Amino acid sequence: GFTMLMDANRVNDLSRMYNLFQRVNAVELLKLALSSYIRATGQGIIMDEEKDKDLVPFLLEFKASLDKILEESFAKNEAFSNTIKDSFEHLINLRQNRPAELIAKFLHEKLRAGNKGTSEEELEGILDKVLVLFRFIQGKDVFEAFYKKDLAKRLLLGKSASIDAEKSMITKLKTECGSQFTNKLEGMFKDIELSKEINDSFKQSSQARTKLPSGIEMSVHVLTTG
Repeated sequence: GFTMLMDANRVNDLSRMYNLFQRVNAVELLKLALSSYIRATGQGIIMDEEKDKDLVPFLLEFKASLDKILEESFAKNEAFSNTIKDSFEHLINLRQNRPAELIAKFLHEKLRAGNKGTSEEELEGILDKVLVLFRFIQGKDVFEAFYKKDLAKRLLLGKSASIDAEKSMITKLKTECGSQFTNKLEGMFKDIELSKEINDSFKQSSQARTKLPSGIEMSVHVLTTG
């Protein structure tokens, strides 16, 4: 009956079940049931290529519901917390690099301008939740490659929803993976700043004033490959 209770999100009944199993020293069985539930529920979605666009929202929702059950039904039991972590890691890495790519794309959508109706706080909350998924993926270099490409697009086209949010995400990645991981990403912001300075000084120069036909706006952004 465990799967049914989980599917229906019956927090109180799961709590009773946990207390009951504890009395008869059978918590181990409950842990095994939780592990196989997580793997079985997520596997269909992870492996179904047609559901790729819903994968990250599904994982975020699934993780949030598991966290709620851990807190309210399983008394934040550390062994259960580890079971959730292990099963989730197994799940997210079933398809080698695809989840890493999809998480990077999901962030691209969220950080891109035009993500109307999301306040700074909500965006920050989404970034934190996605970071939890990021911790589980093994192909972090794959994530970095896609993230770098998308960040370059956002910066060159001036399409970032918020530069603060961009920098906040990079700080989070730096805390998670060290400065080696974010060196190139941080370099992009320096390049864009430098482009702005060069543009400004060009506009002030006599050449720009004398040789550019009037009424022409010129602006150049450069990101170096390094």
